[in-house]
Amino acid sequence: MRQLFFAACLGGAAMPASAQAAPAPAQACLPLVNPRGWSVTVFEPGNYCLGHDLKQVPRTGWLRLPHATIPHEAMIFVGPGNVTIDMAGHSAVAAIDYGKGMTHLGGTTRTDGAPRAPREVARAITLRNGSIRTTVQAAVVMAHRWNGENLRLSNRPMGASFLVGAELSDAHGDLTRYQNTDYVLEDLTLTSDQIVVLMQGKRNIIRRCRIIGGNGALNLFGPDLVFENNEIVMTARSPAQAGGEPQVALYVEDGRNARIRNNRFVIKGQPDGAVAMAFKNSAGVVLEGNTVEGKAGLYRTVDEKSTVQVRAVTQ
Repeated sequence: MRQLFFAACLGGAAMPASAQAAPAPAQACLPLVNPRGWSVTVFEPGNYCLGHDLKQVPRTGWLRLPHATIPHEAMIFVGPGNVTIDMAGHSAVAAIDYGKGMTHLGGTTRTDGAPRAPREVARAITLRNGSIRTTVQAAVVMAHRWNGENLRLSNRPMGASFLVGAELSDAHGDLTRYQNTDYVLEDLTLTSDQIVVLMQGKRNIIRRCRIIGGNGALNLFGPDLVFENNEIVMTARSPAQAGGEPQVALYVEDGRNARIRNNRFVIKGQPDGAVAMAFKNSAGVVLEGNTVEGKAGLYRTVDEKSTVQVRAVTQ
C-alpha cells in the first residue's frame, strides 16, 4: 500500500491579524518523506518538497529473506493534478530492473469499448530541482490516456527485462483528442539506460534539464510542446540491441506547433544513421538554435504530415 508521510513546513507563534494577512512564503511546502526511503506518493493537490534522497536497490545475501518487504511503487508517484514537487536537490535512484522513477498515469487504458464516465484530466503537474536515475524503466512517465491503443513501447524488451507502464493512447491522427495537461519538468538530471522520459499530453514543457540515455531517450506525444535549454546525451546502439528503438534522441509524435529551441544534443556510441530528433504527425514544428555534437543529423520526418522550420537562433 502506498503511503504519504508529510508534515507542514509552517509553524511558530500566533501573529497579529495584520501579519496573518500577508501571503505565505513562496518556499512553503509539505515535505514528502518515507521511513524506508524507497518511495513517496502524492494523493492531494498541493506544493511539496522531497525531504530526503530515495533509493531502491536489490537485496542480496542474508538480507534477501523469503518474506522480506521489497519496493514495488514508483519512487515518486503522483495521482492528482495541481501538484508541484521540488526535489530540493535530492536524488532518486532505482538500481533494480523494475524500479520506476517519477510516474503519473491519468485517464484509462481500457479498450473493451464499455461505456464509462470520462475522467477529469489531472493538469498542472510540475517536477523540478533534483535528479532521477533508473536502469530499465523510464526515469519519468507522465501521461493522460483516453485509450490504451499505442502499445509500441508497452512491454518492450530492454536487455533481459521489459519496459512496463508504457501503455499510451493512439490519437489515430485526431489531435482534438488531446486535452491540456500542462506538465512541467525543469532543472532536473534524468538518467536511464535507454528510454528516459515518456510523456503524453498537450502544452507540456521540458526545460533546463540534462537527459542521459540511449535510443529513444525521449518519447514525447502531443501538441504545443515546449522543449528548451536542455542537454541530451544519447549513447546510440543498433536498433537490434535496443529493443527495436531507432537511433533517435528525441522522438515527437502528434507534436503540432512544437517549439524546440536552444538544446544541445550529444550523440555517442554507434550513431550510424542517427538523428537528434524525429517527428511523426507533427505539423508546424519550429527548431531554433539547437546544436548536435557527434555523427548525427539534426532531424528527420517520418511521414508527410510533419513539417519543420529550422532557425539558427531564437527569435
